[in-house]
Amino acid sequence: MNRTIREAAQVLGLRESALRAHLRRTKAVNNDGSLAAKHVGGGHLFMDARSRWVEQRKQYSHYAVLMVTEAGIAWLAAQLGVTVTITKHKDAAA
Repeated sequence: MNRTIREAAQVLGLRESALRAHLRRTKAVNNDGSLAAKHVGGGHLFMDARSRWVEQRKQYSHYAVLMVTEAGIAWLAAQLGVTVTITKHKDAAA
């Protein structure tokens, strides 16, 4: 399951701003919030292209959202020294 930076920060027990600061410090993310070139296709982080309709201009506005993969959650947890417990999905337990 892919997560936004906000959701990933919640899973890791951090504030979103702290996680973004860590990603900037480690040069995984550029200062403008976009994914650094060396991490494109790395399997941990990716940019998800999205769009929304702007009624006032009668056209779509396009933007990108930084996303974290499940492997990226484990990767970030190891970097930050956070313990992440993996549990079975509630439906798979039956």
